[in-house]
Amino acid sequence: MSISFDLGILPNRPIQGCIDLALRAEQLGYSGVWIADSHSVMRDPYSILAALAVQTEQLALATGVTHTVTRHPAVLANSWASLQELSGGRAICGIGVGESAVHNLGLKPERLVVFEEKVRTLRALIRGEPTKYEGKELRMAWSERDVPIVMACSGPRSLRLGGRLADGVLFQVGSNPRLVQYALDNIRAGAEEAGRDFNDIKLLVRVACAVSDDRNRAREEVKGYASVAAGTVFATVPRDYFDDQLYEELTMMKSQYDYAEHASNEARHKDLLTDRILDAVAIAGTPQEAIPRFQALVELGVDGFVWPAGMSSPGAYIETFAKQVMPHFDCSTRCALLQGSAAC
Repeated sequence: MSISFDLGILPNRPIQGCIDLALRAEQLGYSGVWIADSHSVMRDPYSILAALAVQTEQLALATGVTHTVTRHPAVLANSWASLQELSGGRAICGIGVGESAVHNLGLKPERLVVFEEKVRTLRALIRGEPTKYEGKELRMAWSERDVPIVMACSGPRSLRLGGRLADGVLFQVGSNPRLVQYALDNIRAGAEEAGRDFNDIKLLVRVACAVSDDRNRAREEVKGYASVAAGTVFATVPRDYFDDQLYEELTMMKSQYDYAEHASNEARHKDLLTDRILDAVAIAGTPQEAIPRFQALVELGVDGFVWPAGMSSPGAYIETFAKQVMPHFDCSTRCALLQGSAAC
């Protein structure tokens, strides 16, 4: 099985810096980039994706992830159909119910029943199909395209919805195989509920990662994004999957998490990220340590990985990962969502 490795880019840096990271990722053989969408603390992902659509040739271009709370499905559909046209078929709509983007506006994440309706509307509009939303007939007849929709999930109900609804599921449940198996089991259950073939759903793990010959530095550099992952895992994964000490440490960290410093390596809450938490939610250390940890997840049936480059100067980490970890896997230069597609 061919595995894809994609890079997550946090636009908490100048836009040109984000573009440069993506261009370097393409040169190094990454299959795609996923641009975070959190408008209060980061730049606009759609601007970056549009620029990359005309400056890259092979990269899959995705949001990692956008949400449905502040954008009408018709607006989302227009953006994605346009990006699909501009990129020659390389767009992937990574979408979820909202986290920092909605918290920083004083809003709440989307309820799953509402989210499902919006995603179904979004898909129909991108395809140019007539659909009804909130009692009104809608259609975007100019499109007639298709864009893979990947649902970002962590909790049991959302994972099952992803299995019922999405072309792929991007799940952030940590790096422990037991937690990943929990996610896979729930996605499979959702697929079976909908009469879908589980094997048709692309399974992508979003994992905090930093790999370097300097082990201690790698572990320190990953803490900014690992704190995001830890908060998500704590809030969504059932209590039974944590031992008492890990749960206690996660509780302490989450109680002091500041969304105004979301994903920042300068955030005060990163100091509460203990070694136990870090090893549960991230893969951080030397290449020799990272390779078997990724291999263990591949053996569970994972199709690809997205690791967000949250460190302040990620260039060396991006290169080390590409040159010292990726060659140990049967890597695809195409994101798992586009494998087998005629796009690009």
